[in-house]
Amino acid sequence: MIPRLAIPQGDLGGIGPEVALNVLSRAEVRARCRPLLLGHVAALRSIADQCGIKVELQAVPDASVGFDVSADAPIPVWELESPVPTAHHGVPHSEFGFASVEAVLRAANMALESRADAVVTPPIHKESMHLAGYNFEGQTQIFGELCGSPRYGMLACNGKLRVLIATRHMALRQAVGSIEINQIAKQVRIAHEAAREVLGIENPRVVLAGLNPHAGEGGAFGKEESKILKPGIDQAQTEYGFETAGPAVPDSVFIEGAEGKWDVVIALYHDQAFIPLKLMGRNKAYTLFVGGKILRVSPMHGAAYDIARTGQADPEPFAYSIDQAIKLAAQKEAQTSS
Repeated sequence: MIPRLAIPQGDLGGIGPEVALNVLSRAEVRARCRPLLLGHVAALRSIADQCGIKVELQAVPDASVGFDVSADAPIPVWELESPVPTAHHGVPHSEFGFASVEAVLRAANMALESRADAVVTPPIHKESMHLAGYNFEGQTQIFGELCGSPRYGMLACNGKLRVLIATRHMALRQAVGSIEINQIAKQVRIAHEAAREVLGIENPRVVLAGLNPHAGEGGAFGKEESKILKPGIDQAQTEYGFETAGPAVPDSVFIEGAEGKWDVVIALYHDQAFIPLKLMGRNKAYTLFVGGKILRVSPMHGAAYDIARTGQADPEPFAYSIDQAIKLAAQKEAQTSS
């Protein structure tokens, strides 16, 4: 199987387009997949020239034509309907947000309609997206709402450490305030289902991180563990039959996950997850959309407006995301046909 990968161009104000172009210019990558960029041909050619990326692009009229393009032909680009942004890179702008969201929406719909086997998304900039009038907290919400899923999430992976984030892009005060028993039970369910359906682990070892230092230490440093987190774990076991450990001491449980003791660690807020994940290095760090019918993989970094077009952007995290998308698409195909 040679998977069809729908690839939005990313945010034209940041590093997304240049890392995608860099990776797709590699013959070994083109030999393993059929990529289709969703973007603006003229803008992408300009970015390639600015960054010294030797790559040929061609416009295609639709997805089917794009995926039929041979591995040695120019990379196919399906032109967006939104205007080509004219704003200067490196500064948030509604033009960047409008184009980046359109590309994500089109790629996601292709996957939902089985016209693509996976979606690999470069980063987009949240502020530019909001300036364009889209109030999504991130790409995960876009995919979740398109799938119409009652429960979805983001699984962040780096080596053996795989973390489901219970609350994603929101202020820390809001994240902590949103944690309640039903929500924890739901996140436990998402973690178990993701481990089975996406990672292929039949009996996953799942653990929930605590919120407070030492996981509250018997209530000495907070009572959320006893009043919210443990009841949430118990509710998930009663209602769904999912056995989950915890609440575990936060400063130890992520090390245990990295060592392979746990298949999935559930983190309670964004930085509780991403600090340990990123300390392990970024080249093999990626995120997965879970809880819906779309296989979506993304590198674990942002749009990096500050280094756009400077030649400092590292394309290897995106290359690894492509690699994981190819492997997971093949795994999904094998599961479907068995």
